[in-house]
Amino acid sequence: MSTLLEIQSRFAAGVFRGSDGILSDLEDDGRQAARFEVYRNNTHASILDVLADAFPTVQTLLGESLFTRLVTAFIRHAPSQANHLLDYGAELPDFIAQSEPLADRPWLVDVARLDWARNAAYGAAEAVPMGAGALQGLAADALLALRPTLVPSATLLASDWPIHAIWMNPDAMAQSGVAPRAEAVLTVRPAMQVQTILLHAAELALLRTLHDGGTLGEAAFAAQQTDPTFDLMTAFAGHLSAGIFTHRSNDEPRDN
Repeated sequence: MSTLLEIQSRFAAGVFRGSDGILSDLEDDGRQAARFEVYRNNTHASILDVLADAFPTVQTLLGESLFTRLVTAFIRHAPSQANHLLDYGAELPDFIAQSEPLADRPWLVDVARLDWARNAAYGAAEAVPMGAGALQGLAADALLALRPTLVPSATLLASDWPIHAIWMNPDAMAQSGVAPRAEAVLTVRPAMQVQTILLHAAELALLRTLHDGGTLGEAAFAAQQTDPTFDLMTAFAGHLSAGIFTHRSNDEPRDN
């Protein structure tokens, strides 16, 4: 007799991988296979809707038909292990990177990462933002020794492709084609609205250093090394007022 775990495993294989082994465990009145196929199709349709919402730019760039084929293959390759369907899809960018039919779209991987970063930002934990008042009255040495970090909803992405331009206007890009051009973006939800912000290379160096646990002094140095003409203070003040920084609980670099 099969254990419950074995039956559950066969059921999952039937739903996600197309196996019909589970049918032998079910009492059949002649319509069980048809009923199971309806359940399988409804499950796939629900997951397709979830991933279409999570990867809207990818769907626009591929078109509905090709996106559906991509998602169907992805479901078979990496069935959901998440407790909530809204958490499913993080592995899709890596799946795209391994897809031979999509090899002629090398920019699509980073576009998918941007879509997922925006999706993940909605469910990220809240954090108390660091206000400008936290810096008032600090001596220069104390200011440079600060280790503000980015709020949990923040993700930094750097690409060899114009991912921000593609995200802004995927329809035009799908028609005209994509030429290589490096871009970096910050996705963040400082309040209720997810933002996607195009970053200067020095701005990326500043934020990445802080995100990796560096001090404000180390972040400033990294930014100036990238571009000595970059207006560091204006950029930092802008992000501070936008609420993308929070206090680090200790001086240890944060794991990613």
